[in-house]
Amino acid sequence: MCERSSGTGEYRCVGRGPPCQGFSLAGRRDRDDPRNHLFRNLLELADLVRPKVVVMENVRLLLSMKDPDGGMVVDRILGEMAACGYDASVNTVNAQDYGVPQFRERVFIVATRRDSGIGPLRFPPKTHGVNGVAPLRTFRDATVDLAPLESGQACETDPLHWAVEHPEHVLRWLRDVPEGMSAHDNEDPAMRPSSGYNTTYKRLRWDEPASTVGTTFGMISASRNVHPKHTRSLTVREAARLQTFPDDYVFEGKWGAVRTMIGNAVPPQLASVLAGEIKKALG
Repeated sequence: MCERSSGTGEYRCVGRGPPCQGFSLAGRRDRDDPRNHLFRNLLELADLVRPKVVVMENVRLLLSMKDPDGGMVVDRILGEMAACGYDASVNTVNAQDYGVPQFRERVFIVATRRDSGIGPLRFPPKTHGVNGVAPLRTFRDATVDLAPLESGQACETDPLHWAVEHPEHVLRWLRDVPEGMSAHDNEDPAMRPSSGYNTTYKRLRWDEPASTVGTTFGMISASRNVHPKHTRSLTVREAARLQTFPDDYVFEGKWGAVRTMIGNAVPPQLASVLAGEIKKALG
């Protein structure tokens, strides 16, 4: 992401979210993963175009990750930003606190060029939740108007709202599972999956924010991807709604690529909150 001033032609803000697989519990959490060093590409770009603001986004677990030398990755990032002439703030945020209908913890490193006169930039106070001005948005808020679908069904009027067809034995495990519970919780051992954790084959709750939308939201066996009522995984439309993509946003590519894009994205609503603060700072 780059934002360029129409008046001067200078780049005022650049941002990037380097791959998180090396830091995330959803991946291998491998300190030797070469993707852990891709933040340097962002710094190289910043050093080239000298924007006033640089933004980096990643999973919260970045903050506890060590590099191969035993140092903290985040300290290395901040140190290299400082060497490039940028002072940074580290912001740990949950998207649900800013109007996103999803529990999604992320860290944003927001750096300002030392000679820009802007000073430190941080996320604004929460807008939703106990200490916010509005209630948390829920799975129901985001999806209640969508057509009800069961496994293998599709909405005739929305090409993104179609359900994966799941194996019958998996449907048997899950049909009587109440919202918020997993097939692993079934009393009858014969009705439990033979492997996995109690976060898998698990239904979401209607009146709570959804769990973190990942790239595997179409898999009923993945973590917390089962609809609260219907026995199926989430549709592309539901995941896009939970990520706050507008319905008229056009996704291109095969379904796997679309799911990857949605699961890896910064929710537009969350990005808008930070962009508003940057815009004010830039005047």
